[in-house]
Amino acid sequence: MIKHLPPLFVEAIVNSVREVYSKCVELGLECIDPPSVITPLLRRLGYGEYQIRRFWHFFEGLGSSIAFDIYHYLSIRFNLLLSYRKETVMHLRDERIPLDELDCQRVGSECVRTPHSHALYIYIEGRMRNTTLCINVVRILRLLYLRNPMLTNELMDVLINVIWRRTDISELYDRVLKTLKLGSDILQFILPYIPTTLRDLLELSPTLKRIHSLNIEER
Repeated sequence: MIKHLPPLFVEAIVNSVREVYSKCVELGLECIDPPSVITPLLRRLGYGEYQIRRFWHFFEGLGSSIAFDIYHYLSIRFNLLLSYRKETVMHLRDERIPLDELDCQRVGSECVRTPHSHALYIYIEGRMRNTTLCINVVRILRLLYLRNPMLTNELMDVLINVIWRRTDISELYDRVLKTLKLGSDILQFILPYIPTTLRDLLELSPTLKRIHSLNIEER
């Protein structure tokens, strides 16, 4: 699945997510569970109508959700979950930033509701025996951005550069490890083991290990 995600679509997702979490902080929004991508935001970011139609057609064709296994240690698994929905979408009138119900109520008349619209949500989903934990990625990145704006934006930049092969994959691993270190005071209560080296990271993250293997094969 990783190989078949078009780079332009991954770039659109990353750019959208960055715009959402930065505006959440700037505008004082809670952003507990907003979509990561909606059509008005893609237009605001400069994507054309044909590109937007292709984007949504791609995710419609994949079904309701795609999961990437990003952490696996013993019986504990965490996935990056991309969830496509057709629903009433809420966004800020001028900024076109997607909102959840709570923020929509807070901004009042500035919240625009559009029925039967495309939306892509992104979650970190953890499974530990009979327990499931699901957190919106925008919420996580909003909190990370408050701690270290430069590292958060660097992570987004490196993701895009790796997708377009403008930088070495090692740059991504470096930012991921720095991010894990930054959040280790919280992660220690969730993860039984936090990777601190590239070897640990590749052993614990099946998706990053596959990306690493693909990168070696294509050299």
